[in-house]
Amino acid sequence: MDAVIKLSSLGDIIHSLVVLPKLEKPIDFVVDEAFKEILQNNPYIDNIVSVNLRAAKKDKKQLWHIYKKLREKTYQNVYDLQGLIKSSLVARIIGNEVIGYANPREKIASIFYDKKIRSKKKFAVQRYLELFETDDDDYLINHTKLLFYKDREFEFLSKSRKNIVFIIGASWECKKTPLNIWIELGKYFKNENIIIPYVGENEKKETFFIAEKLSNVTPVSLDLNDLKALIDKSDLLIGNDTGPSFIAWANNVKNIILYGCTYNNKILENKYSKSVEIQQGEINKRLNVMGKMDVKNIIRKIDEFK
Repeated sequence: MDAVIKLSSLGDIIHSLVVLPKLEKPIDFVVDEAFKEILQNNPYIDNIVSVNLRAAKKDKKQLWHIYKKLREKTYQNVYDLQGLIKSSLVARIIGNEVIGYANPREKIASIFYDKKIRSKKKFAVQRYLELFETDDDDYLINHTKLLFYKDREFEFLSKSRKNIVFIIGASWECKKTPLNIWIELGKYFKNENIIIPYVGENEKKETFFIAEKLSNVTPVSLDLNDLKALIDKSDLLIGNDTGPSFIAWANNVKNIILYGCTYNNKILENKYSKSVEIQQGEINKRLNVMGKMDVKNIIRKIDEFK
């Protein structure tokens, strides 16, 4: 049995799933406890092995429990898709042979690898395939469905209008599109049904602020299973560069990702996935340019789907 490791974050885990359909059989997936739900119900995954490294940051005693849990696992080949010291250590504990990047994100990680693959590609999804010594851009722009869920019905989905999902949150403030731009977009979709999922109190306030301005907006709070289901059933997603936005990419739902202080170095665009980028330079958390986002440019991308 083999395993792959991608501990975090949500978006990166979703991108890494692109390797799974290329494998000959289901594989075990090692992930941080906080994100295991995104992997559930996936036919390409045999077992989800979750580790609570976030809890261990606060309580170092948890490290011993994590170590004992991992020692119960032994895999012939372990592929470290993350390239960090923590992921390479986990790989070393559970793997007979550990395969990682010769040029990982954290250089020290490479000392724990038995086999080192030098990554030469620009996009993350290309680099994930490189670790399995595969190069297939045609597949990357025509990949199969990657996320799965326990199905459910949503009373707020419309049967007569298009269902548009806005993802307005992000982990970095500089990734967040200003609320006035979301309101402008909402007016453009005045005849459609808009759903805005939110997490946390701040996002909730922002979502309800938009809903007060637009009568066709429904705020919703969902767990990851239901978020997967909602996005999979929607007609279009527009979102910031953040994990939930890439659920649409994973399942070939039409989507437009908005980039400001970041740029698209993760996925290959295809007939389902478009992007609007303010800048093309280095990623910079201090670069607050999302206010320059032009709604007309977003609408042009929407028109490309027609």
